[in-house]
Amino acid sequence: MSTTFARSVDEVVAALATSPKPLVVGGGTLCIPALVRGEIVPTDIVDLGRAGLDTIVDGPAIELGALVSYQQLITSPVVRRGLPLLHRLASGITGGLQIRHQGTLVGALCAARPQSDVPAAVVALQAEVLVRSAWGARTVPVERFLVGPMTPHLAPQEFVVGVRIPKSPERTGYVKHKFAESSWPVVTAAAVPGRVVLGGVAGTPQVVPLPAGVTVRTAVADHLASLPPGERWTDLRAPWEYRRRVAPEIAVRAVEQAEEAR
Repeated sequence: MSTTFARSVDEVVAALATSPKPLVVGGGTLCIPALVRGEIVPTDIVDLGRAGLDTIVDGPAIELGALVSYQQLITSPVVRRGLPLLHRLASGITGGLQIRHQGTLVGALCAARPQSDVPAAVVALQAEVLVRSAWGARTVPVERFLVGPMTPHLAPQEFVVGVRIPKSPERTGYVKHKFAESSWPVVTAAAVPGRVVLGGVAGTPQVVPLPAGVTVRTAVADHLASLPPGERWTDLRAPWEYRRRVAPEIAVRAVEQAEEAR
């Protein structure tokens, strides 16, 4: 198994084009432990650490490079003003100082874990995922990118260079429920005007519209009741029934937080 320390996006593309089973490493907080445990066995490792993908670019939308860390989301005035939901998410990320400095939003997105902080939040913010490969570049709406649990819409020779997120400076909220300070979330809720997006209740984030005249609790409860059994998420942290019971309250708190931000 070889390791390539790519110094540019073009070098990443070239390394992936010749590898039968590559592993792209950014912050490494999720994939390196899995590699050590033998859960993934790549033929080659491509390290993004020197590829210049740690930038935050301001504009009508904000572009976050693949190596932008949670700590950068916390300290960036651009993110704090334009994407306060992500600033709030990063400030409460599980894992403490080391994870905040090393972990990345794009890495968590590509891992596509239902119980992660990131997927529901970026779906709520209507992010676009910027993908590169030897065949060119493509932009994927994040809801299409998250195909299923631990399943991003990526071919083996593709990688994510960043995400583009429309500015959303007001009326957003993010709340999560977990059993301990150091544990993964059980349920997350990201609120924006007109909808709340739930994480941890299904294999992919669930968008719940909030029509006028319907309470948040009722909208969430009705949505979860309609989920096909095969899509309901259960893991070692909590069964589906527990998640179903707590999700409406977590959603209410996220919506209240958004309303208070007016």
